[in-house]
Amino acid sequence: MSLNKIFSSKPKQIAQAALQVLSNVYGDLENVKIIVISDMQSTLNIAENFKQSLSGGCCILEESFDKFLKTNEDNLVKNKKFIDLIKDFDMVMIGYKSQLKLVDSVIVRNVLKIRKKKPIFFIDCGIPGNICVDIGEINNCYLFDLNDLEQLYTSWIQKNDLNHEVYEGLFDLELKALLNSFFSKFKFNLEQKMMFEKKIKLMLSSKKNDIKLILKNFLKNF
Repeated sequence: MSLNKIFSSKPKQIAQAALQVLSNVYGDLENVKIIVISDMQSTLNIAENFKQSLSGGCCILEESFDKFLKTNEDNLVKNKKFIDLIKDFDMVMIGYKSQLKLVDSVIVRNVLKIRKKKPIFFIDCGIPGNICVDIGEINNCYLFDLNDLEQLYTSWIQKNDLNHEVYEGLFDLELKALLNSFFSKFKFNLEQKMMFEKKIKLMLSSKKNDIKLILKNFLKNF
C-alpha cells in the first residue's frame, strides 16, 4: 500500500474532523489552542484550515527537522524546551519525513503534570511517524494520525450526519486509547492497524452497546 493512499490529501476535511474531536471534549472551541510543528506542505495546509476555523487562530512553527532539534543540545535541554513550547496547547500536530520521535511518554507525562491533567491531543502527520504510539496509553492523552481523522470524517459523510456528531463506535475516546495500547504491544504496522480498525468498525456498526463493552473488556486484558 502506498503512502499516498494511507495519508489523506484533504486538509479541510482533516481539520474539520480534528476540530470535531476537540469539540466533543471541550465543547466551546473559542479558547482551544492548537500548534502545528512541521515543514511538510500537506501538514501546513491543514494548519491554514485551523486558522480559518478558530477565532483564536493556530500557532504554526514552520522549521526544518534538523533546525528544530538543534543537535548540539543535550536531550534534557531539548526536552525542556519542547515541553515549554507545547504545554499551553490543547492539540499538537507534528509532521516531518523522519523516523525520529519528537514526543514520547516522558514528555507527555511532564506536560500533563504542568497542565494539571487537562487533556491534550496529538496528531501525527509524520512519515512514518514522529510520535511514540504508546502515549495513547496515558490517561488524558489522545493520539490520532491522518488515517484516523479521515475515517472519522468519512463516517460522518456515510451516515449523512448533518450535525457532525462524533461517531460513537471506533472514535469513542476510551476505546481509541485501548486500541492504541493494543497496537503498541503487538507492534502493528500501519497497514495492519488500518485493517484491524476497519474490521472493528464493521463489527460496531450494529450499534449494540454490549458488543462495545465486551470489546473494551477484551482489550483491557492486554
